[in-house]
Order: sequence, then C-alpha cells, then structure tokens
Amino acid sequence: MLGTDFLLGLRKGSGKHESSMAILELAKMRRAKKLAICGSAFVEIGVGLRGSLTKTDIVEVLRNLHVLTGLIMEIPLSSFILMSGLELEQRISVSNLFDCLHAATALSHDAIMVSDDPFYEQVPGLTRLSLTGFVQKFSQTS
Repeated sequence: MLGTDFLLGLRKGSGKHESSMAILELAKMRRAKKLAICGSAFVEIGVGLRGSLTKTDIVEVLRNLHVLTGLIMEIPLSSFILMSGLELEQRISVSNLFDCLHAATALSHDAIMVSDDPFYEQVPGLTRLSLTGFVQKFSQTS
C-alpha cells in the first residue's frame, strides 16, 4: 500500500524521485500486481496544498498525479477507513490523522505499508517496507 511519500516522490528533485519512478515502472511492467495507493494520500496532498496553491492549481496537481498513477489501483477513503484511522490515532495516542488513515487502509486490506516513514512501525499488526526496499524486492522477482 503506497502513501503520501510515494506521491511526493513523483516530483522531480525529490529525494524519493528515483524510487517512486521505479515503482511506477514496476507497476507498468506488472511486476507488483497487488500494488495500491491509499486514497487518503491524495486527500492529504490536496489538503496540504490549500495554503500555497489556488484551487485550480491543486486540481491540476491532483489530475496529474491521477494520470501518472493510473496503472496503480487506488483504495478510496471510506467511512470505515476514517473511523478505523481515528480509532487507531486514539489507540496509539498520537495526533497524526493522515498517517493513521493510510495505516487503516493498509490494515483493512491486509497489506504492507510501503513508506519511508518509521511512524508505521508503531502501528500494531502493520508491516512497513521502504520505497527502495519495495523496488529491490519486486525488481528481483519474476
């Protein structure tokens, strides 16, 4: 399950750009068939840009991300995931809604969280794999 750092890594100049582009290539080659992106990651990007871009520009950014990631399934943010994310935030005593929503999405789909953010290691029952670790793992498989 991909989150926000994957999407942010699609920007040229990002330190995660190479890994994010490699993940897109793996998706294009169908090497990681069960790969998905959290819908909440798109929400996080959109909300995060509200202070610095116009609404028109935010829509354009999201449209471009949607096109770039079109080969990867998106798991939409649902009321169930929202409740689960809020419960998780409460249970582990953090104030980190978006990461909890991403974690809840991964947990609800029995998925591994693909992220460089060590936050996910404190989520019970969730396994995290770094972006580069994911690329290495799926580049080696046939």
